Amino acid sequence: MYVQPGARGSGVAQGMLALLEAAAAADGCPEILLETGPFQPQAIAFYEKQGYRRRAAFGDYPEHPMSVFMGKRL
Repeated sequence: MYVQPGARGSGVAQGMLALLEAAAAADGCPEILLETGPFQPQAIAFYEKQGYRRRAAFGDYPEHPMSVFMGKRL
């Protein structure tokens, strides 16, 4: 997910994420997983504020120093 710098802090990212989480929960998805990068501290802080926690790699993704894996139980 990417939000233009001028729109950051406006709540648009929180709103988009809330809609995605609600749709996933309605479809019976128990967890949302994501991958971001270590040089995106604002993204990491945003996801942590929304309840996401760092976790191990998932699926076919290998552990990699340029990846930060996160997840949230719905």
